[in-house]
Amino acid sequence: MSNTSCFYCLAALVHRINPDITEDPTTVAAGGTRVELRKQLSDDRGKAYVAAKSAPGTVRAEMEESMLVMKATLMKKNIELQEKENIKEQLLLMEKFKTLFINVSNGKAGDEVYGEMEYDKNVYNLLDELPFRKKMKAQADGEK
Repeated sequence: MSNTSCFYCLAALVHRINPDITEDPTTVAAGGTRVELRKQLSDDRGKAYVAAKSAPGTVRAEMEESMLVMKATLMKKNIELQEKENIKEQLLLMEKFKTLFINVSNGKAGDEVYGEMEYDKNVYNLLDELPFRKKMKAQADGEK
């Protein structure tokens, strides 16, 4: 402490208006530990964050609501796309094995045209499962 630069350090640590500095430390009430203070501060920040986040009418709440709506819309579109892809794959497989399907169906029924009719019926049923066909059916049922 004999060096002249130590006085500046001491002046920063011990200021005359600092309420934490006392002559008799045994008279001061015990405060929380650093861990407790940090936990309390963290809890307070968490509560403030939740309150600000859930407050209706705030910009943040509106943005989160719009993001959730957008996410639900994208998920719905993705599901429709997957349904279309699955039906497309099934139709391609049916087209690839059309003759086999018809021959097996004809052999079971013992009729030459039964296999072709069964194939056409299955293709029609698959096409009816496409999302746009489902919407058309729902609209037609709603008009009745």
